[in-house]
Amino acid sequence: MNTRLPSTKSLQVFLATAEYLNFTHAAQAMNMTQGAISRQIQSLEELTGVALFYRQARGLALTVEGSKFAPLAEDIIERLKKAVVKVAERSNRIKLNAPSCVTSWLLPRLMSFQQDHPDIEVELTSSIKHQHLPNFESFDLVIVYGRPLHSLSVSEHVLFEEKLTPICAPQLWDKVIGEQSQWSDSELSNFTWLHANPSHSDWALWLEEAGNTLQKGKRNQIFSTLDQAMNAAQQGFGIAIGDITLAEEDLKLNRLMRPYPHHITSGQSYYLLRPAEAKAPEIDEFLECLLPQ
Repeated sequence: MNTRLPSTKSLQVFLATAEYLNFTHAAQAMNMTQGAISRQIQSLEELTGVALFYRQARGLALTVEGSKFAPLAEDIIERLKKAVVKVAERSNRIKLNAPSCVTSWLLPRLMSFQQDHPDIEVELTSSIKHQHLPNFESFDLVIVYGRPLHSLSVSEHVLFEEKLTPICAPQLWDKVIGEQSQWSDSELSNFTWLHANPSHSDWALWLEEAGNTLQKGKRNQIFSTLDQAMNAAQQGFGIAIGDITLAEEDLKLNRLMRPYPHHITSGQSYYLLRPAEAKAPEIDEFLECLLPQ
C-alpha cells in the first residue's frame, strides 16, 4: 500500500482541473503551464494508482474514482486553510465571548491589557443570554455565569462571586424617601421594582434573606438582561437588585446608590473558561490581567 502523501499543490491542481475539465483553463486559473498541469495530474494518478480523468477528444471527464476523490480533496484543502487561519489568528488575537452585563466591569481591564500589550488584539463578542456551555469552536475564552462545570476538558477561573443588593439612582431615592435618616424596609414598596428575568428571582432571593417574602413593589418592570435593568435603574425608572461588583464604577461616580450597606450572595459566580489543553502565552498574559490577584 502506497503511504506517500500528495502535495497540496497537486490537490489544488486536481480540483481546478475537475472544475474546468480542461487542462488549458485549469492552467490559466492556477497560473501554470498546460504541461505542468498535465504532469501534476499524472503524478497524482500514479500516487493513487487509479485514473482520475477520462481523456476524450472533446475534453476531460472525471472517472468514478475521480468523482469520489474530488470532495475529499476539497475537504482537505478547506481544513488546511482554516487551520492556517486559526494558527495565524491565535498568534496575535484572543477571541473572547462574554455576557453583555459584564461589559462595564470588563472594559477597564481590557483597556489596561491592550495598553500593556499593544501587539495582542482582543476581539470581544457580547452575548445577551447567559450560556452554560462554552463555544470553543469560535472563541478562545468564554465568560459564563452560574456554577462550576467541573469538566476535565475545561479550565475554570473565578472572576468574582455574585453579590446582590438593591440599587437605584440617588435622585430617585431622594424623591421617594426624602432626607429622612430613618426609614423602614416597607418603604421599598413605594418604588417600581426592576427585574432581570420573568421569575423575579433576584428580588425573591433578597426578600427571603430579609424574611419578608410577602412584600411587593409599587409596580414591576421586567427586562431580558441584567444590564438593561441596571440601565433603567440608573435612569431613575425604579430600583433593581444589582450586583455590586458590576455596578462598582457607577456607585463610585454616584450614578447609582445602594440603600443597604450589606449584600447577599446568590451562590452564582462569573467564570472565565478556556480549553484545558490550550497553551498560548498571550492568553496566559491576558489571564494575569483579568483574574483577581
